[in-house]
Amino acid sequence: MKKNILIAAVAALTLSLTACQKDDVNPINNGGENTNALVKTTADLHNTNWTYSVTTTELVNALMGTNVPCMDSTAEETYTFGLNFDGQYAHFSFPENVMAFGGDEGELNQIAGVSYEYEYDGTTHTGYLTVAAEDEDGNDVPAQLEFTYDDATDVITFNLDMFYAEDGTPITLTLNFSRNNE
Repeated sequence: MKKNILIAAVAALTLSLTACQKDDVNPINNGGENTNALVKTTADLHNTNWTYSVTTTELVNALMGTNVPCMDSTAEETYTFGLNFDGQYAHFSFPENVMAFGGDEGELNQIAGVSYEYEYDGTTHTGYLTVAAEDEDGNDVPAQLEFTYDDATDVITFNLDMFYAEDGTPITLTLNFSRNNE
């Protein structure tokens, strides 16, 4: 029997996309070029696979704060999310035992079928996944997820503002995708 974990916040990985303009980004390496970087251009992402693994406790603590008293330690599982860059699009994959509910979002399986155009700038270590999303009026608008790449760890990081705490502070979920060398 599949065990389903209800995490509407994870659905925001792609559903919280907002139409945005690209902000100017200052280069991390002050204009120098790291010749050891595995990802220097968009083409270096082609045909690569990445994974992000998180335990139930880590995910709940990231979204709700540490040491959540309602956590059942016997329910601890590890969930592995995938990110694949083919020659044209990026695709997310989600564990079969993860579902999200919340309004019209539906299951994560539907979100995983989205093809994101992507680009990467090795001088700023910043990339974008772009997709056409619908605004509240049903119009298509470009939406982006920004990511950074770390040369030293070979990790792609997404920092997603999921929702706001009672005091208005955004709660950020950090997803660190490591290269899958299989």
